[in-house]
Amino acid sequence: MKVSKFVLIGLILVFQVCMGCNRKQIDSEPDIVARIGERTITAREFQLNYEFGFAHLKKTPDKKLSYLECMINETLLSMEGYRLGLDKTERVQGLEARLLEELLVEELLRTQVSATITVTDEETRDAITRSKVRWRLRYWVEPDFDAADRVYQKMQRQGYANVVQELLTNNEVGFAPKDFETDYLTWLDVPPELLDAIKNLQIGEISNPIELNQVYFLIQVIDIRREAISEYDYQNTHARFKQILFHRKLKSETAHFVSEFMTPKNVVVKGEAFRTLANALAQWQQQNDKTRAFSEAIEKAGETEPALQKLQRHLGETLATFDGGRWSLQDFIDRIDPARLKTESAGKQRLRQHLKREIALTVRNHLLAKEAASGGLHKSPAVQNQLRAWRDKWVYEEMRRSYLTRNGVDPPSTELATQTQLLLEQKIALLKKMNTVRINETVLDTIAVTDFKKSRWANVFLFKNSNSRLAVPTVDPAWR
Repeated sequence: MKVSKFVLIGLILVFQVCMGCNRKQIDSEPDIVARIGERTITAREFQLNYEFGFAHLKKTPDKKLSYLECMINETLLSMEGYRLGLDKTERVQGLEARLLEELLVEELLRTQVSATITVTDEETRDAITRSKVRWRLRYWVEPDFDAADRVYQKMQRQGYANVVQELLTNNEVGFAPKDFETDYLTWLDVPPELLDAIKNLQIGEISNPIELNQVYFLIQVIDIRREAISEYDYQNTHARFKQILFHRKLKSETAHFVSEFMTPKNVVVKGEAFRTLANALAQWQQQNDKTRAFSEAIEKAGETEPALQKLQRHLGETLATFDGGRWSLQDFIDRIDPARLKTESAGKQRLRQHLKREIALTVRNHLLAKEAASGGLHKSPAVQNQLRAWRDKWVYEEMRRSYLTRNGVDPPSTELATQTQLLLEQKIALLKKMNTVRINETVLDTIAVTDFKKSRWANVFLFKNSNSRLAVPTVDPAWR
């Protein structure tokens, strides 16, 4: 291996202790940007971490190098955390169990649904052609079919505009007919259920009642515009429309797969237990103490908190049953983050809707994850790599917290920032004596990253749509 001579370079870095890194070119490892003892940071890991990391960590002249050194610091602390057994703490074990379930569901849907979807060039070309047709619509909504049908029949006799004007007379909100008109829409803007009903309507024609999201729509086409299309349009938009079609198919096929999977599971939620839980959640939300966790509120419920006290007495009661299992109220509470159920209005009806959805999703994810594990998907590289990355992050957090606490910095605060930095510098310097650190600057220089020249403080974050968790772990913003 050809190794460059050791050079000590004086740079103003985000974290000066990182100057101790031994920068060597590791030509035989073209995908490794850094090696820390037996651990490595790959070029791809660095790129993802950097792209979605905090902007203030990229303010030095050599942004990539300073950011990489922060990653190295975290790796050193996490390695020490593993040595001390901090990966076995209750917090890390709990976070890992929840993440594993999420990853198993993702992997099952990827292998059983996403991997089976194809989009042909013919389908893509047809989608581009259809996008050149635009409708301008006006609509009316009724809560049930009978009411919608009565309005429809009346519109057939008296005309859409006359009926809507009559229905809006003396309305308390102050709506006008114009509030129920759309701009020009393409098929991309219209739900498939509505699209099927309106695509053959002529201008002025009124649709039959269309059910969507548990209400009924009446649609009238005001205008239709058709644009010419060229071969350039097909070529220029082909990739974008192929992605659009893929994700539309993915959404539809995922819903079908989940429905087919869940139907025979015979999930039943017990009404009395549900009401007990919903009432307790409502009482907890109404309390002024925002720092009091739901579990703590249940445990310490007093005479002035009857709903929480009732839940405390019935935690062993069955909330849900399904094929092959049952959950008590305690089982369910242990699986969720009750703070996610909080609503701005704290209305009981809205809270119950959120709770119903949370129960359905939690049971669904449990059963899908169980199915994935039975098929060995927990061993897949995709699952294991993400699990390892997040476990490393949590062990680093535990190590940082425990080390600072032992040294009298608890909790870390801005007033103690200098003391915190000095303590961590000392610890990392010691860890570097135990673990050789090598940086492959040749690989680092080849990694393409986004540089916001006009706004150096711009941040880009990527979240999981299903749970609002960051898609990839990034460097702790506490580094300076």
